[in-house]
Amino acid sequence: MSLDVSALTTWTDENKLELIGKSILKGRTIENVNLQTGIKRSATINTLNSDIQFQAGACGWNVSGSTILSQRALTVCDMKLNEAICLNTLEDYYTSTMMKAGSYGETIPFEQVFAEEKAAQISAYVDDLFWSGDTTLGGGLSLCDGIVKTALADASVVDVSGSGGFLAATAIAQIDAIVAAVPTDVINAEDLTLYIGYDKYRVYAKALRDANLFAYSGAENQGEDFSQMVPGTNVKVMAVRGLNAKNYAVCTPQSNLYLGTDLTSDMEDFSIFYSRDNDEVRMLAKFKLGFNYAFSDFVVLGSF
Repeated sequence: MSLDVSALTTWTDENKLELIGKSILKGRTIENVNLQTGIKRSATINTLNSDIQFQAGACGWNVSGSTILSQRALTVCDMKLNEAICLNTLEDYYTSTMMKAGSYGETIPFEQVFAEEKAAQISAYVDDLFWSGDTTLGGGLSLCDGIVKTALADASVVDVSGSGGFLAATAIAQIDAIVAAVPTDVINAEDLTLYIGYDKYRVYAKALRDANLFAYSGAENQGEDFSQMVPGTNVKVMAVRGLNAKNYAVCTPQSNLYLGTDLTSDMEDFSIFYSRDNDEVRMLAKFKLGFNYAFSDFVVLGSF
């Protein structure tokens, strides 16, 4: 009689390797804009501008020119993340070998990996929402309007419209056109940055390399990851995940962009706790976010 194994499933050692989190492209926009904290619902970006008018020197006092005080609203949106894990479910799989002995467990055995994964996902979400949030759409990005949505509805924003997509053959010309549209009042800003998705950044970087520009120095020689200077200018091109797969680019000084929140730590110090009433481990994240810019006429919106 031969060995009958038809009732068994092929064995796989699921405990051989440690549990690892999924590696994702984290957001970095929050590190390159102004943070305005302490906002429970709405605050203002207070701006001052001058209209000076010189006149011929002579005796007397003839008033001319003005100082202009203005404001832009920075309204935050409430958002939260709720998740629950039933520990009994983990007992039915390889994760049972990670659990403590006894039937009254109150922690998930991979809490550190779980927390790190959630932190990375929140970072990515903030970046996506900052640029591409749109309350008229469905899904997670409908919780708050982002910079692109605001700029599209702003008549004072400099618009550089194109068509045909962002292609290797036209990428250099398209970026140059956006840079050329930057208002002269802000062209010498030390933090002038052109934000674009990683997908289009790679197209642009390859186009520059293929053009074989004399003395061209790419990002690898400028000490930056996925950012480099537009040749012959003071404008930095920076890839941000919030513009991935989007046919837009935004060029403005970093100091012109604002991210409003209540506490920045709210996005990092989320809670993982055991709910005795529900006999499950729960995860809670709550924070407020809002986005805007100070000066509309310092923003160039490129579309492809």
